[in-house]
Amino acid sequence: MKNLRIKLLISLIAFALILVAVISYVNRQILVADIEQQEAMNRALIENHILTDMQTVDNAHFYFDQNLSDKMEQALRKLVTYYEENPKVATWDLQKIKNEYGMDVYIIDQSNTVIYTTFEKDKGLNFSLCCKRFSTLLDERRTSGKYYNDGIDISTTTGGYRKFGYLGTPDKKYLLELGIDLLNDPVFQTFNFGKTADYLVDKYTDLLEVQTINAGGVYFDDSNPAKITVKDQPAIFQEHYELAKQSMKPTEFQKKYSNGYIEKYRFLPYEAETIRGESTKRIIYVKYGNYTELEALSKNTKQFWLLLCIALGTSFIMLIVINKILSKTIHLATYDPLTNVFNRATYIRKMDNLLRKRKTNQPGLLLIDLDNFKQVNDQFGHGAGDKILIDTARILKQEVGNDGFVVRFGGDEFAIVLYDAKSESMWQLANSILGKFRHYKHVDNVNIDQWSVISVSMGGAICHHLDESERSLFERADKALYQSKNAGKDQYTNFEEVEESYTNV
Repeated sequence: MKNLRIKLLISLIAFALILVAVISYVNRQILVADIEQQEAMNRALIENHILTDMQTVDNAHFYFDQNLSDKMEQALRKLVTYYEENPKVATWDLQKIKNEYGMDVYIIDQSNTVIYTTFEKDKGLNFSLCCKRFSTLLDERRTSGKYYNDGIDISTTTGGYRKFGYLGTPDKKYLLELGIDLLNDPVFQTFNFGKTADYLVDKYTDLLEVQTINAGGVYFDDSNPAKITVKDQPAIFQEHYELAKQSMKPTEFQKKYSNGYIEKYRFLPYEAETIRGESTKRIIYVKYGNYTELEALSKNTKQFWLLLCIALGTSFIMLIVINKILSKTIHLATYDPLTNVFNRATYIRKMDNLLRKRKTNQPGLLLIDLDNFKQVNDQFGHGAGDKILIDTARILKQEVGNDGFVVRFGGDEFAIVLYDAKSESMWQLANSILGKFRHYKHVDNVNIDQWSVISVSMGGAICHHLDESERSLFERADKALYQSKNAGKDQYTNFEEVEESYTNV
């Protein structure tokens, strides 16, 4: 009964675990698929928003900053005229010029070095060393004699948003440049891509960073006092930046961490609709995390443990219910309903198990028959007979204690199975039982008449061989019982005594 309950509990728990695991696994897979689909949709929406807004900003600046470009061109042509009058640029009062035009002044020599400027941070900057491709572009602008201006650009030294205009001197010795900080420009304040990027980062949990990088690898970042370039980043970052710039196709890579956190780095190539010099092509760098997925999976894990606890609790409740439903059936299948000792089926199972697992112990079998039991039923009724059987089972259980168990085969046939028996101990047990039954014939109780006709015959056998079966042991004990009955009943015979008598004959 106990083993059955344990097996039933294990089965229910196993079923609950499998059911919860399967449901949780399927639910988790569906959840991950939904999250990935939603993330893909969000990224497509974000990136489309980014590129569209970048184009809008560029177009706005192209159409609305014409006055600024014209102002730059007029100022540069006046400077060229001034240069023709005074080619000694070292004597120029650049600060006065800046105050007059409201723009920073740059003078770049043939080595593409900023030799004089009102923007002190750029003084001494050599483009041929830091920015070879841009340096080549400056050479072309110096020798062409034409006026050039770029769209939204950045300071090579600070990364701040600026606009530049260029015009070479007639002798092609210098390139005159004017620059203006766009942060104070009304058009830029209205159409500021940085604001769009900040808005998107605030709106989407998994969007961590949006940066614009120019063709020279410098970040558009006016919030950082120091210039940031692609060269400051890891090799894999530089590799994907260059790949996106050369192929003009999106590229990406990702970093995975031990806690399941993933960072994805995307590089989106961008090209303005109108050629605006060096600022025509850029790379939009977008960094994503997976906080939404981790949070959802964390909730899913908590749901799993909650579901598991509920399932285990339900298993215990089901065990209690099933146990109550089956306990009577199980009891009837295990015990004799009248005497509440083991029945024949249980005896066979327990005896086979005992013989199979025996080591140094010697199981013993004591068969017991009630003599003259039919007379009790005939003279006093079946109720009296049932009372005799119940009392007999109680006596046998008291006598054997924890050394074995009692069985009723049916009718007035009982047996005692001993876990480890010796001839002497079995003889002592049998004689103690005989004494109890004889005593019941003389005690002062209402059933003394019924007990007066009862006696017991017993036969015992001990299993000495490891390969002996239950059938063989039973047959030997039965022969001993038969010998007791033939010898006059009310006695005990050991099978060894039967063998000796046969041997002597």
